[in-house]
Amino acid sequence: MTEKDSLEEVKETPQEEVEIEEKEQAPDTEKESDFLVQWKERHQAYLVSQKEGDAEETASSTSDSEKTESDISKLKKKARKASFSPHTKKESSASSAQDVDTHTKKVRVPIPREAVLKSLLILLLALAGILLSSYFISPLSKEKRIDVVGTKRLTAKDILTYSQISARDYALTTLLSKKQIEQNIKNSSNLVKSNTIAFQFPNRFTIEVEEYEEVGYLKEKNAYRLVLTSGTISEIAIAEEELPEEHTLINLKDHGLVKELALQLATIDQAITRNIQSVDLTPSKSTADLLTLTMYDGHKVLIPLSEIKRKLPYYSKIAEQLSVPSMIDMEVGIFSYAI
Repeated sequence: MTEKDSLEEVKETPQEEVEIEEKEQAPDTEKESDFLVQWKERHQAYLVSQKEGDAEETASSTSDSEKTESDISKLKKKARKASFSPHTKKESSASSAQDVDTHTKKVRVPIPREAVLKSLLILLLALAGILLSSYFISPLSKEKRIDVVGTKRLTAKDILTYSQISARDYALTTLLSKKQIEQNIKNSSNLVKSNTIAFQFPNRFTIEVEEYEEVGYLKEKNAYRLVLTSGTISEIAIAEEELPEEHTLINLKDHGLVKELALQLATIDQAITRNIQSVDLTPSKSTADLLTLTMYDGHKVLIPLSEIKRKLPYYSKIAEQLSVPSMIDMEVGIFSYAI
């Protein structure tokens, strides 16, 4: 073999090997590229599955939270029902309401109106007790100022005596005994028609008295007693020099006739009754209760006691027509003639 041939062999040999290696490596490259493609596809699918899993976990967590909130709201409702109901049905509902209250604000139950009113009443009573105690301790509780008004013939001293109010009595005791005191005054004198007691804090009393009007005076021995419109004869006796300048003197011995006269004259206008100077019993054969009324204007009236209420009111109109002192006869009819 020549050198040239050997060189050609040498040159040909590596070239064939390279070609063989390239042929052998080509399938591996193709295999690797297919593997990469499959790996990428699997990796992409894995990522997609991971995203879907995360989304499902997020959705499940959201639904769980919503469910938890709904459970809490249900527990709140149960707790509210349990707090307003008078008796709880089960202890478990009470415990669940307490658990909810630990995480939520406590519900304020409004105070019943009746309880507020009762508390206020108790407070007022306690305050009144304190004020009363302070009042009784103070000197004002026994110091009393008593004024008497409206009296004409009775004096303030008389009224205070009739009232039976003691200086040792508390002002409050006197106030609480007002009705009894008024009754005491009324029963102590037949001059008293009515009386009322008014109180002004802290210790002032005013006794207002109304007396009966007088009809005339009845002479008994050396004294004169008032005859009142009530038909009674007053317990007060006065001397002749104490009589008013113009007064009506009743010269009747029968107290029954005196009472009837007083009740009859009580219905007559005072302008007529004040004009009567004296009343005398002058019976006739036909009229046993015939009276003679002597008037201050100079006239005289003959009138039955039982007819005074009906006939005497005409006196004023008749007297206006008389120019001289006259006798006005009302025993049967009504006529007049000069005295």
